[in-house]
Formats: sequence, C-alpha cells, structure tokens
Amino acid sequence: MAERLEEERREPGVLPGTLTGILREIADAPGASPPPAGDGGLRPGDSLGRFEIVRELGRGGFGVVYEARDRDLGRTVALKVVRTGDRTALREERLLREAEAAARLSHPNIVTIHDAGRCPQGPYLVLELLRGQTLDDRLDQGPLPVREALRVAVEIARGLAHAHAEGVVHRDLKPANVFLCEDGRVKLLDFGLAHALGRRRLDGGTPAYMAPEQWKGAPEDERTDVFALGVVLHRMLAEELPFPEGNGGKAVLSPRAAPALDVPGVPALGPFVARMLRKDPVDRPRDGAEVLSALGAFQREMDRTPSGPGLPARPHRASRRPLAVALAAAVLVALAAGAGLFLRSPPADGGGSGAVPVAVADFANQTGEAELDGLSGMLITSLGQSRRLSVLTRVRMLDVLHRLGKGNVEVVDEALGRELALSAGVRALLLATIRRFDQLYAIELKALDPVTSEYLFTLKEEGQGKSSVPGMIDRLSEKTRERLRETPEDVRASSKPVAALTTASLEAYQHYFRGERLKEAIRYDGAMEEYRKAIAIDPGFALAHYRIAYLGKFTVLPEGERSAAIEAALRNAQRVPEKERMLIQAWKAVMDGRGAEAHALYERVVEAHPQDKEALFMAGDQWLHEDDPVKALPYFERAVALDPAFEPALMHQADSLAMMGRTEEVTRVATRWVERDPSASAYRALAQARLASGKPEEAVDAARRALAIDGSSYSRGYFAESLLLAGRYAEAEEVFRPFATPSARPLDRLAGYSGLATALAYQGRLREALRLAEQMPDVAEGKEGYRRGLLLELRMAGGPTAWTLAEAKALARSGDEKLVRLAVVSLAMFGEVDSVTAAGAEFPPPLAEAVEAVLSWYRGDRQGALRKLRVMTNGHPDARALALCFLGRVALDGGDPRDAITSAEGFRTAHAGSWRSWAFPQALYHAAVAHERLGERAKARAKLDELLRIWRKADPDLPVLPEARALRARLGES
Repeated sequence: MAERLEEERREPGVLPGTLTGILREIADAPGASPPPAGDGGLRPGDSLGRFEIVRELGRGGFGVVYEARDRDLGRTVALKVVRTGDRTALREERLLREAEAAARLSHPNIVTIHDAGRCPQGPYLVLELLRGQTLDDRLDQGPLPVREALRVAVEIARGLAHAHAEGVVHRDLKPANVFLCEDGRVKLLDFGLAHALGRRRLDGGTPAYMAPEQWKGAPEDERTDVFALGVVLHRMLAEELPFPEGNGGKAVLSPRAAPALDVPGVPALGPFVARMLRKDPVDRPRDGAEVLSALGAFQREMDRTPSGPGLPARPHRASRRPLAVALAAAVLVALAAGAGLFLRSPPADGGGSGAVPVAVADFANQTGEAELDGLSGMLITSLGQSRRLSVLTRVRMLDVLHRLGKGNVEVVDEALGRELALSAGVRALLLATIRRFDQLYAIELKALDPVTSEYLFTLKEEGQGKSSVPGMIDRLSEKTRERLRETPEDVRASSKPVAALTTASLEAYQHYFRGERLKEAIRYDGAMEEYRKAIAIDPGFALAHYRIAYLGKFTVLPEGERSAAIEAALRNAQRVPEKERMLIQAWKAVMDGRGAEAHALYERVVEAHPQDKEALFMAGDQWLHEDDPVKALPYFERAVALDPAFEPALMHQADSLAMMGRTEEVTRVATRWVERDPSASAYRALAQARLASGKPEEAVDAARRALAIDGSSYSRGYFAESLLLAGRYAEAEEVFRPFATPSARPLDRLAGYSGLATALAYQGRLREALRLAEQMPDVAEGKEGYRRGLLLELRMAGGPTAWTLAEAKALARSGDEKLVRLAVVSLAMFGEVDSVTAAGAEFPPPLAEAVEAVLSWYRGDRQGALRKLRVMTNGHPDARALALCFLGRVALDGGDPRDAITSAEGFRTAHAGSWRSWAFPQALYHAAVAHERLGERAKARAKLDELLRIWRKADPDLPVLPEARALRARLGES
C-alpha cells in the first residue's frame, strides 16, 4: 500500500504529445544572441527558471548536457542545451524532432522528457537524469555474458516495440544510445534522428549500425531499427561487428550475409540474429514487437536451464570452399534448423510464447455445401487445446493481413495464408481441402513450412455422411499435434471432441462462423441474427448464447434476454474451450456487478492469451465503465498495437484519453485514424477530440461526416451532442425527435428519448422534458435504472425538493454503480453530508476529490473547499464538471465573484450529462450577478441576454428565470 501511494506521488513527466506545440514555438523563435566572451556556457549556480545548474556532464557537436536541480520538485535532472552558432536553425530543428518524437512516447525503457524551454545559450530540454554507463562504455570492457546480453536486448526491444506502436522509428540505434542504469534498468536515448512514419525523411544514422536501406537512401521503417538492434546484439554476444566498418557501407551493401553465431545455451538465437541482419528488409522481423516476442522466448528458455560458464558467442567465418558447396551447406543448415524446431522437446511449462506458432487457412470447400465453409474455425478450436502449439485465431490472422494492406478479407486462402505466416513468424501453415463422393467425405490436410515452401507432412481422413466431419476434424487435430512433436500422452490429456467444445451441428456452427465475421466487421445486428439462427438449431450452443449476452449490451437488448442468454451459456459452459469459459464467467460477473471478480478473470485470460485483442478490449472496457481510464488505457493501447484498425479499441482509447484530459493525444489519435481510414468511427473519434479541445463547431462538422457515412445511431448521438455543446439546441431537438417514439429500434429509442429530453431542458422546457423522460420505454440496463437516472438529473434543476432527495437516497442504495455515483454527486451538491457518508460509494480519485471538496464547503472549511475546486476546474472531465457547477454557486455565497465567471466560461466545453442542461444556463446567471457586483454592467447584460435567448421558450416558473429577467430590467440598456 505504501509503495502504491509513493508511486501516485511521483510526477509522471510530460505526457506524450504535449511538447509538440511548445517546441515548435521554440524552433520558430528568433535566434539567440551571440554568446558572451569565452565558452558562453552555463556555470554551476546559474538558473533557468526553476532549474539550477549543478555541473556539466558532457558536450558534443549538438551542444552541452548539464546536471541540474529542479528546485520545485526537489529532484536532479539532465538539462540538454543546443549550442548557438552558424547551424543554430539546424540544431533547433534537430531538438524539435527529438522532443516531438520522445514526447509521443511514455515507456520505462525510453528516457523521459520533463520540460522544455529557451535560454540565451539556445533551446533546451529537461530529461530524467540517469546514473550508470552507456552500453558502448560497457562493451569497451569486454563482451557481455549471453544471459546479460539477452536481457539487455529484451529491454531495448521493449522500448522499440512501444515506439513502433506509436509510429516512431529511432533510426540511430547504437550502443552509445543505450544506457545501462545502476539499478539494472535499460533506457533508449536520443530520438534526435527519429521520425514519425509518413513524415519527411531526414538523413542520419551511425555508419556501423546503418541498415542497407539507409545507405541507399531508400524508404525506411521499423525494420531499420530491427537491423540496428541485430548489430548491437551481435556485438554484445561476439565482441565484434557483423560487417566491417568503413568503405562507405560496402560490406553492408554486399550480398554477403552476416556471420552466423554459435550461442551457448540458446542455439536458436544465432539464426534469429542473422535474420535480423538480413540485407532485404522484407526478410527481417517486422518490428520491435516481433523481436521482443522472439527474444523473450529465448530468455525464458535460458531461465529454464542451469547457468553455464557464460562463454561468449563465436561467429562462423566463411571458408574458402567453392561457392556452390558453401551454398549447399547453408541450405542443409537451414533445413536442419527448420526440422529442429519440431524435433525439440516441448517447453517445460508446456506453453507460453515458447510454443510453436501455427496458422490454419480457410478450408477449400469443394462439396458445394455452405455449412462446411467454417471448418477452419473448428480445427483452430480443436488445435487450441494444445499447450505445445500457439494457434493463431482467425481474428488474429485477419489482423496480420490488415497490417499487410489486405483489408476486407472474406477467405484466407493459401496465398494469403503464406503472406500472413511469413509476417507473423508462423512455422506451420495448415492447408486443408474437403471433397465429397456421394456420401463419402474426405479431408486432405497439408502442413507447409512458409519459409522453405516445403511440405512438412500430409494427412487424410475419410468418413461416411456429413455427420462424420467433426470426428474427422478431431483425428486430423490429434495427428497434427503428434506430427509437430507433441507427445501422445499430452495429446490424449488435452483432447476433447470439437463437437463437445462447440456444437455437433455443422449448420449451427456455420451460422456462428458467419456471426463471428459480422461481429469483427462491427455489424452487430447481423451478427446477433446469425447467433440466434445457430441457437435455433442447437439450443445448447454455449458460445452463441454468450455472444448474444455480450453484444446485447451494444445493441440495447432488454436485460431479461441478456440474462437468459448468459445463464444458458453458463449451463453449457462445459461445451466451450477454457478461454471462452473464463470469458463467460467474467461477463456474468460484469452483469451481476461483481467488478473485482470480472477484473481477475479478464486478467487471467489476458495473461494466457496476450495477443487476443478482444480479451484486451474487454479487460479495458470493464475499467472504463468503472470510470477508471488510467487502468483502462493500457489494455486499449495493446489491442490497437495488435490491430491498428480495431475500431472498438480505437474508440475507447480516445474515450480514455479524453476522460484523462489528454486532449492533444486524443486529437493525434483521431487525426491519424481519419488519415489512415476515413470511416464513420474515425470521424466520431475526431468529433470527440474536437469536443475535448473545446471546439464544438469543428466537432459538429466531424460528426456530420460520420453520420453521412453510416447513418448509425452512434453517429447521430455524436452529432447531436456536438450541437448541444455548440449551443445549437433547436437543431439537436430536430435530430432526436424522430426517434423519441416506441416504434423506433431500441438503440435509436434510447438516444431519442434521453437526447430529446436533454435538448428540451437546455431550452428551459423542463416540464416537457420531464414528461418525455417519464414516458421513456425500458430499453437499458436495470429496467427502471436509466429512466430514474435521467429523471434525477433533470429534477436537480429544481433544487433539493422532497422527491429529489428521496430518489437520490434510494438510488444511492440501488447497487447500480453508475446510478450510485450520480445519486451521491446529487446528494453532495445538496449538502446531504450524512447521506453521502452513509452511501460509502467508491469513486475514481479525481471525482472522489471533487465530492470531498463540495462536502468540505458544507462542513465549514470554505477556503479549503474553494482552493480544491479552483484546481479541479482544469482537471479530470467528471471532476471538472462538478467543480465548475458547485464553484459557480458558492462564488456568490461568501466566495470570490470572479469564480462564478470562471465557472460559466468553463461550462461552455465541460461534459456533464443531462444535468448540464440546467447547470450551464444557471452558471450564466451566476456570472451575470458576479459581473454586476464587480461593476461590469455591460458584461452582465451580455450574459443575461445569452441566457434569455436560450430560454426564450422556457417554463415561466423555471428556477432563476424570474431573477434573471428582473436583473436584466434593472441593468437597463447600454
């Protein structure tokens, strides 16, 4: 607990992306004055703002690095100053690139940027101060033991994997840019030559570590860094470079391959390093993530063996044998290495990333029977029981193909299978054909080595009648596992018939398979229909029941139907694989409000299946719906790294960043998404980014584009919300009104009733809004839950009436997490201190602090409350909305009138649910009163005119309306 609190106290450094604007201003600023006589550098005791120079650490062509002390935070930092001179503009551009690239990254293996600024000596960056030595210095002392070299390489790969996922390539990776900290950490330095993918390429690099494409001036990508890491790892292991330096890159550009390495204790590591050093980028691992996966497996393999003598690796130099003999030997070595993969004993732990990667292409169905189209899914499910194999799910295969530019794939045939297998490091691609001869069905399966294009083995099964097909899949699965060197005992111990894990009905499975395709395409209504067809054929089909229970949340399926579906899935949970069984149990926990149990189950799934983007999304989604974006965001980022086009994760990534107030990052994510794929979802994310940035009119334009693309209720909701925050209430009313009818589809009906009620409330037509909310059909979770929450938000406009207080207290005991939070916030606003304490609700820290600040006011600590509220008006969106609302009220009750003005202006872009519909107009009235007290009559009139314009059709007895009219009359004309 103490360690967690200490972690929370630490300043996180500059958030990724926040330096771009600052550094551009620095780079665009006029050049520094000529330095004074002598060195012109900084000296111990000099100050740059809050930073006091302690001593110089080093200097080079770029400038000087100092040790400095941050007086405000009491920490020691590194301060990097770019020298002035004839090439100032070039150096400042370099600094800009370095800061922009590094500021996009936030990772334990990448040096953190804390601040930036300008001084007479030039622009500067403030970075974390590292203690230890560079890898270059360490290598001068001799080669690293294999175990240590592998550890350092894994840490470097972690940093690169993060950078590559963010679209940043280092381009100057070398031992001098790798820092070995005294505490064992490894940090990547100097992103000065990094560039965002797709940006203007800038020449650079260090000759000994430059890839062939860098020497040629050809396009570069993540594989350029992979080559450099290969050189670094080769040098760590063998104490020499793989290619001789000098001669303008002649050795690197020659066709001669890097010398092979013999690595004691990890024989497969040498060939992998050689693959990293391939001259053609296509032949290298795709990026840092792929390298990390492989090196991590080698590291775990070493950890399972006793420590050896720590001998260094030895390179094999080419002999003087004739070229043909040498090539033949190389081919034999390659074939032996490939065969060795399958001859190696199973990992001691039985699985993990050390398992053999396998992919299954879609069956070539030559029977003409549509219900046999989904057999690849059955075989994947059956093979997935193995702990010896790592079988790519079909979703994962589509992700890989999408990253290769193969979008909207309907069938993964042999050609596509080969491409994805090579990209994903698959060692065995399974290709199957099913044929029919009267009632005799035959399946032929071939296992292909995608690297050598050699067939590893061929299998064939036959059966009478279509009902024999699932049994044939079982036998093929068992034989495949044994051919890939899984012991017969292990196969028997983990082999259930595929019909027992899915369904015995091929027709039912074919509908389920179609549903999975539609779900992946975010066509949820169509997917739900296919799942229902599957259940109509096989009522015990647990996976189909689970999908209905899960997708029912997003299609606003009535709670009764969702509950029935999850109960049916649980009753038949013995008929699903282990992963899916945990997902079913987790979703049941979510539906029952057992959040802790759901988190634990999702974490188990994620640990066992780290490349399952859907499991990552679900784990993050649960945290996000508990209003904890900090814990949710890493899961969405991992899912997006696996599939950059995974819309649910991208959308929730944007949601999380917006909730955390990281508006610049929301904009960056959304903008890149629109540029890559101008879909409705991308434009919805851009609309959200514009709203988070306080640009509602731009949000309206983005949301309008989304609506034009797909016409969905999601896009309509974003469009209407943007109109509301832009103050275009009548237009929002017209968007919602056609769907506020019992005949509308459930999702449209929910948005129609609640959205129209909110639009009416903004216009002061509160009675009409309340009538509409009372008539709203049950379309959301908890039967009366959504309606009751909406009614409470609207009735808060009338103050602490008997009904409002009684309903808030009842909802505080409801057990529905979101309703409890709404009720507690309402009770806090009304000063019901005892009721809030009795509720004992748990909030995310920012919202909990805002509630406590409100309660402090009622307890008598007014100055402390005001101090906290003022800080929160620029913080977390939920806390900001509550702080703004309450600050405006108390500003006129013993506070500073100027706080009421701040509240009104802040509310223009603050999200606060339906209660903003009355809180914002009331904030305008409070601001008008404040302006009058300050003698600013013209500004007071402007605020009142704006309020009365919004409420021109308002209920005559609306709270503060008579007061607003009276004040406007008293102020007269200008």
